[in-house]
Amino acid sequence: MPNSAGEPEPTEGPLESSGREESDHVENRSLSKEEEPATQASASGEAAAEAQDWWSEQPASDWAQSAGSAPDTEPAIPKESTTADVYFCGHTTLLSLSRALQVIAKEKLTGALRAFWDRESIELLAQDGAIVFATTRDPDLYCPDAPAVLANVDAEIVAKARAQQSETGVPFFLTLAREDAIASQPAVELVQHYGQRLFSQLWMAPRVWIMFEKNTELLDNAGDVPTEANVDDWALESLRLVQNLDQSLGFEPASIPAYTRDGYERVQKLKLTSDEAQFASQFNGVRSVQQITKNLRLDLKSAHLMLFRFVALEIVECWPASAATKPERKNVFQRFKRLIARGGR
Repeated sequence: MPNSAGEPEPTEGPLESSGREESDHVENRSLSKEEEPATQASASGEAAAEAQDWWSEQPASDWAQSAGSAPDTEPAIPKESTTADVYFCGHTTLLSLSRALQVIAKEKLTGALRAFWDRESIELLAQDGAIVFATTRDPDLYCPDAPAVLANVDAEIVAKARAQQSETGVPFFLTLAREDAIASQPAVELVQHYGQRLFSQLWMAPRVWIMFEKNTELLDNAGDVPTEANVDDWALESLRLVQNLDQSLGFEPASIPAYTRDGYERVQKLKLTSDEAQFASQFNGVRSVQQITKNLRLDLKSAHLMLFRFVALEIVECWPASAATKPERKNVFQRFKRLIARGGR
């Protein structure tokens, strides 16, 4: 899929530093393996949460009970979902979208991640742990505009395909391609783009119930759609489509971004843009958002958007400014020990 407007071309491989001089006199370079302990966030809570396989299969009755006890403000959940073959489920305040995607990949699941919120539910299809596409039975929510590829297609044919999506959930672009109304390659690209744009709305939604249902019928209509094996890359493409953050999702300029326990390893595998790679190279558990923004000469909005992507993927978490002293002291001690060792030779 082509990048959204204004995004530099993706770059792969180890992160490289920006090379710009920093006012805090911290060395500006790519993070080495030796420095990783100083860049990673404390994982005590995370390790405790992962001590058991929380995604283990749950009886549908348990999920139905938890859904039924939710407040009246919770999204409506179809009754048939309570008898589905549910592998895991939960509220996004406890079970994040990123964590759910990681489980799908790790367990090589086949089925649909269903998201229930204040609008029509969204389904993200997966095949053997790889992502197929995201869809919904509301064609107006899925595609509110008119892509150029439909300009020469009879309006009645498009309307019929959209109506079919309302009944089956199959993206109407696929229906048009199978009827030779549009070419297959543009149809697949549109399915991926509009699916990621659809899913991007969930990253900022305050209250979402998610559940993974195994072996759904929608997959019978997705055999001709290529899959994305790297769920982080797919999620990052979706996050790039988030252009405006709610004020509640902003970050304090003095907060300190630092890699999570496995964040440094995961970020190395991502197809980052050059701007994202430079931004990620600044995370060392010492520099604040404000300092990183100054070092890279970014405006605060752009910095917040990029930081939001890494935080949503759970590759990075933000510490309060007071937490910066601990990793900084540790890093100084490490360098001091190296100097002593060299002096003794």
